[in-house]
Amino acid sequence: MESKEKPLNIMFVSHTYIGGSFVVGSHHLARELLSLGHRVLHLSTSITPIHLLQMKKKSVSDRFKQWININKQDKNDQIIHCVPFSWVPWKLAGRIFQKTGINWFVRCIAFPSVTRMLANHRFTEVDLLLIDQPYFVGIERYIKAKVIVYRPTDNYKDILDDQTVESAEKEIVSRAHGIVATSDPVFQNIQKYKPELPGIVMENGVEFEHFSTAGAEPEELMHIPWPRAIYIGAVDNRLDMEAIKQLAEARKDLSIIVIGPHLPSSSLSTSPNVHMLGAKPYSQLPAFLHHATLALLPMSNHAANAGRSPMKLYEYAAAGLPTVVTATPELLRRTDHFLYFYKDKQEFIAQVNDVLKKLANNEISKSKIIHEARKQSWEAKAEQLLAFGSSLGG
Repeated sequence: MESKEKPLNIMFVSHTYIGGSFVVGSHHLARELLSLGHRVLHLSTSITPIHLLQMKKKSVSDRFKQWININKQDKNDQIIHCVPFSWVPWKLAGRIFQKTGINWFVRCIAFPSVTRMLANHRFTEVDLLLIDQPYFVGIERYIKAKVIVYRPTDNYKDILDDQTVESAEKEIVSRAHGIVATSDPVFQNIQKYKPELPGIVMENGVEFEHFSTAGAEPEELMHIPWPRAIYIGAVDNRLDMEAIKQLAEARKDLSIIVIGPHLPSSSLSTSPNVHMLGAKPYSQLPAFLHHATLALLPMSNHAANAGRSPMKLYEYAAAGLPTVVTATPELLRRTDHFLYFYKDKQEFIAQVNDVLKKLANNEISKSKIIHEARKQSWEAKAEQLLAFGSSLGG
């Protein structure tokens, strides 16, 4: 990598496209690196012919639009974000890769090819290549990169329930110059493939200015009584929905607000004091947080939860919210003072009661919580990432 005075070509090979419902770490890092004066290209998971059958989904149609416009963006003051097209889906390509070491998910990227796309955007040479999508194993062969960093954000084998991912990660690590993991369990899981490889744990951060700024109370909240406990995120098998239901039953005076995509048939919707508001634009999330009393993150016993580095914790904190969260070794390691841990459903209810009591007695300082969140800004994370990349040479 070159000196700080010269803008770098930095490329993300990521799992989540820019512009959708989910704003993930690679998006935040890309934004901050761009603001530091570097050129940034963000490549996310390819669409395939299978996706043509799912065009009614907004996320799929959005990705097709980005693929169609893949060559139409190259402004120095913007992130270049690309969704490629591959003829072969990973479900098939992964099984073939496991047996042959050849990844047709990457080899069959077309219209344009990887090399043509990079040439179109003047990324024929890349100073720092950051890979967090193992499906793209082998793409580094097509990229002239000075430094390659594998940046896993989860224990993918567990979260995706996909055994082929393990083979992909081993191959990526064998070619990488370093590892940046978002939690210690994820780091330990990856480092075992190449123990001598340099690496750091860099937890997910927060867009502090965005989440610390209060907005007007959203209209959807105006009819919901106080106190309010809020959860923002996916409603899937990583969320302990039974714990939320038991809390709703035990504290009928507590309004529980759930923001995030969910099925209409979700079992949570049967509780009268649980308010399922659905997914909201990222721009609106701070307004919901600033009009809540406390935050919740009840995690199920899903294997992937052990390695999670939830961005929402510091987003909650930037809004000054104490958070009741499942105790995991990773979160306990961090010693964040705004987190109130529990181990079982009974303790979950007890901790919520305790936090509400402390808030009523002014025993919890929201300003101190906000101060803790400020230290986890994405700007600081981007600078840490650059420093680590520079230490790897190239």
